[in-house]
Amino acid sequence: MSSDVRRKSIRRVHAAVRQEPAAPAVPNELPTVSLSKLTKPDFRAEEYLKETLRVVQEKNIRQFRKALEDSRKGASKNLQKNVYRNYESFVFISKEISSMERDMQLLRELLHNISEVGDELMDEDELMDEPSRLARRRTQRMSMANQHDMFKDQLAKLWRTIRESQKLVPFAPGRHVVGDSRNVSELSPSTLQTRQKVDIIVLSDMILLAARKRRGNYAQTMLVADRSFELANVTVADVGDAARSGFLVKIVNRAETFLFGFKNADAKNEFLLLISHAKAGVFADLSGPPPPMPMPLMPVHSEREDDDGAVSSDQRKRMDEYIDTLDIHIARREFDAATSLVLQLKQQAGATAGLRDVRQAADSHTADLARLILADLLIPCSSRKQVTQNVGLLHRLGWDKEAKGAFLAARSATIKNRTRQLKLEGNTQLYIRELAIVYFRLIRNTCEWYSELFADPTMISALIAWVRQEMAGYAVIFRRHVFHEMQRFQVIASCLNHTLAEVDILGHAGLDLKFMLDQEFFPDLTSCIRSYESRCLALLIKVASEDSLQVASKVSTENYPSAAAIFGPHIPIVSTVSRLDESLTEFGNELQFIVRDSLYSQVVASVLAVIEGVLKQFLTILRKRESGYTRELALLVSTQAVISWVIPRAAAHLDRIFGRTVSDIHNLEQRLEAFPLSLQDVFCQKHSVAISKMSFDFVTADFVIDSTVTDAMQPSPQMEQLLGQLGVVARDLDQWPSLSKRSILSSLIDCLFVQMIDHRNWENNGSKRMFSHYGVHQLVLDIHFLLRVCGSLVSKSTNNMANRVCEKALRSYFAANANKGREMMNKSWYDARVLTTMHRLGFSFPDFGNGFEHRSQQSFDTGARESPEPS
Repeated sequence: MSSDVRRKSIRRVHAAVRQEPAAPAVPNELPTVSLSKLTKPDFRAEEYLKETLRVVQEKNIRQFRKALEDSRKGASKNLQKNVYRNYESFVFISKEISSMERDMQLLRELLHNISEVGDELMDEDELMDEPSRLARRRTQRMSMANQHDMFKDQLAKLWRTIRESQKLVPFAPGRHVVGDSRNVSELSPSTLQTRQKVDIIVLSDMILLAARKRRGNYAQTMLVADRSFELANVTVADVGDAARSGFLVKIVNRAETFLFGFKNADAKNEFLLLISHAKAGVFADLSGPPPPMPMPLMPVHSEREDDDGAVSSDQRKRMDEYIDTLDIHIARREFDAATSLVLQLKQQAGATAGLRDVRQAADSHTADLARLILADLLIPCSSRKQVTQNVGLLHRLGWDKEAKGAFLAARSATIKNRTRQLKLEGNTQLYIRELAIVYFRLIRNTCEWYSELFADPTMISALIAWVRQEMAGYAVIFRRHVFHEMQRFQVIASCLNHTLAEVDILGHAGLDLKFMLDQEFFPDLTSCIRSYESRCLALLIKVASEDSLQVASKVSTENYPSAAAIFGPHIPIVSTVSRLDESLTEFGNELQFIVRDSLYSQVVASVLAVIEGVLKQFLTILRKRESGYTRELALLVSTQAVISWVIPRAAAHLDRIFGRTVSDIHNLEQRLEAFPLSLQDVFCQKHSVAISKMSFDFVTADFVIDSTVTDAMQPSPQMEQLLGQLGVVARDLDQWPSLSKRSILSSLIDCLFVQMIDHRNWENNGSKRMFSHYGVHQLVLDIHFLLRVCGSLVSKSTNNMANRVCEKALRSYFAANANKGREMMNKSWYDARVLTTMHRLGFSFPDFGNGFEHRSQQSFDTGARESPEPS
């Protein structure tokens, strides 16, 4: 690297370093750093380096550079320590400067106001000519512009001093800082414990709370914007002075309450004075609000106009004075005087040609005045006198539509605020009662006020729309606390009664809202009934699934003739039927609190769904569970009990609730009359398969037996076992008199032959089933024996199926043995074998229908005629 390049590098690195100047350079001597040349006002870095490093070698230059860097680092550390040591003083001085600037601006404004008052006391006509007056007008306009600039500067300083304050206090025309209270303690309203230290900044239309927070690990604090309030929406109250509690002030912002503690009474009084000044719209005069200015009288035709429609200078001057006076009234919030003045100004400007700018100014001031009155009207919880006065002023200004909207919005806000003050402490009925009182009495008051304030009949539609909106809001709260919490029907009915009681009061005032309540709550009531139905049905299905199907109790049939005709004096029922009856009774007792004709169809549908759901569960249990003959027969009896006893009881209960006959429930008994027979068919189909597998299994039986047919041949032991199983079923049926023993046994026998006749049982791996000479005689003998023993239990269809089985077996045999020519036994041979077996078994065999033990004493021919025989 060349010497020139090195010098340039050194200049770039050490241009801003302030150190001692080097002594005159000596060849091969290390230059030293001093402050004598560096502290000179005309110090030039390039000349200093040329002079110091002129004859210095490269090695010494590097050491000189290192010395400069060390000096720079030391100077930076010293500077940082000085900053940290004096930071608190620096912040304090900065705040004092900011406060002094604010005080100077305030003083400047006071002096300006004093000069304006002195100027107004002088007679302008005598002391000033026309050019002077125009110049004074320009000066006043410039003063207003300066005031707006001052307000902008105040907000800018506020944003710089307090972090994140611009989000809470954005720019708005006319917004300015009135004053502040520093180092105030924010307390908990309940415990009076200090939450944080804050500064309270009072603006012309807002209150800003700035929290004092620590910056990193240092002791210095910084101000961070915490929250802000609209001055029109807050209430400031002096809690009082006490040595124990301190100097407290309470600020209430709608539903929120804040408590602040001041160091002494002077600080608290100064804060209260700032609030009063801000609410009075006063910035400059801290001694109190100025007295109201008298409103000038405005003659309509006080001046003559020129022939060409021009306005004289005196009339122009008077118009300007009127506008200035109007500004003062608006600034002081003297709305009554301002309204009268703006109306006179419009009348004067409308009657005089050439005052177009005055008419525009009047319209602009009218809009500003109306917006301020609307802002007051929008304040919730205002007194009736204030509301009436504001609406009257807006009516005079021609802002009826806006007044109507603001009035209704303020009443909605009032209802919302009063509702938020209610406390829910676990008692839903008490809360709904208080909620209904707040809502409907405020609605009634609003309707009375509205009829007095807005007499125009065309505006009544807005009131109706508002009432519907508030009714919907009440329904939302009611729905959230009553319906969504799955309350009992008794609680729901109590809450509805409280609501209807308040609605009746509205009816006395000429506003009937019952139909609105029905429209709002009907979907919720039906949903509650459906939910109750779902819970009840789920519980009953669970009970039925866990039921052991043993008789739990016996109930009387004294008042139920249809049940008495089936069961006699008592009905044996399982626990599921008892629980179903209790659930339907409880359902009816709950429904009586909310019963009404509009809910009739839903109530009937829910009761039907519960009953049919239990019966379907019985059918599922019968199909899928293996419980034995006795318990499944008990299930069949329970099904009869549900139809003949439970349904009439539920129908009678609903008749008493609705005060009329509930025909849909009464007809359910007739509609479900055939359901027990369906369950009997399922029972027979299920057990016919089980019985055949345990005894005479036609599917797996071997009829290709190589044996000789003789007179000693008898029915197979498997057939005797099958009849024994039927006897077991018959003995179990004797325990249930309500069941048709003959019908069930007949269905069982019928199902056995249905299995035999099934074409799938006549094929084996794609080939037809084979029969030997002995096998076909054994099958026919077994079927003949079964039909003869069962006697009258064999139906005509069963006999036909038995003939078809025998015919198919004979056809199969002859098809396979056409050329063998063996002799086939006749009917007499089969009858003789059957009678021999029946005599051998004697009275130990079960008795089916007309038992064979009675038939054994009859002649052979008589028995043959009475029993169906295979062909």
